[in-house]
Amino acid sequence: MPGSAHPTPPLDLTRYTEATRRALYDAVAAIHFFRTPEDPEDFIPDYSPDDAGLTILYLGNHWLALWEIVEERDNPDLAPEFRYSLLSIGADPSQPAGIAFCEV
Repeated sequence: MPGSAHPTPPLDLTRYTEATRRALYDAVAAIHFFRTPEDPEDFIPDYSPDDAGLTILYLGNHWLALWEIVEERDNPDLAPEFRYSLLSIGADPSQPAGIAFCEV
């Protein structure tokens, strides 16, 4: 039916496909880099996912999102391994993108 909204089918996170990796990249970018802040105190980076080296990985039946926290590049007090965000991605149909994140 023209003009009717079709919900996006849930992503199959049980196996690797390039289409799933790309969909997750786009969702992570939208949620963590390009979203509209809900509160004036919300932090929205002023750099792109590419600037941060956003990478979506599939390891051991788990999807992960990894990116550099660019604003911490010049912080000499922070060890290099703490200058990255690493999130596990799981299915969550209650969320608008159909996914949820857990810090690793």
